Amino acid sequence: MGSELRMWVSDRLMSLLGYSQSTVVSYVLNLAKKASSAANLTNQLVDDMGMSSSSETRVFAQEIFERVERKTTGPNLYLQQEREAAMLARKQKTYSLLEADDEDENIVGVESNSVPSQTRKEDTRTKKFRKRVETQEDEDDEA
Repeated sequence: MGSELRMWVSDRLMSLLGYSQSTVVSYVLNLAKKASSAANLTNQLVDDMGMSSSSETRVFAQEIFERVERKTTGPNLYLQQEREAAMLARKQKTYSLLEADDEDENIVGVESNSVPSQTRKEDTRTKKFRKRVETQEDEDDEA
């Protein structure tokens, strides 16, 4: 449909203006997409392109306005994000904190898990430190 529409606009521009270029065709199609009405498009064609304000120009504007696909105007991105944030806030209000049954058991379990990992880290650090010391002593003996 796009190439057929471009060809049709090109043919109509050739009959109205006496010339047709691909950039002019693209410009006219963009004007038609952005126009709010056929009368608005006619005014833009007359003012911007220097077309005569004849009945042929009005008919051309009406036909192209009907043929061109326009984007449907929906809520813009900002409003959509705002609505999603409001829904999330409402959803978060329904959540509440849970109370633990036995806090002492949970704390002991956490501490017992974290202690071995600390001792492992200390062991690896001391091993590295000892290796460095040994290499330094070997160098001192050789000298």
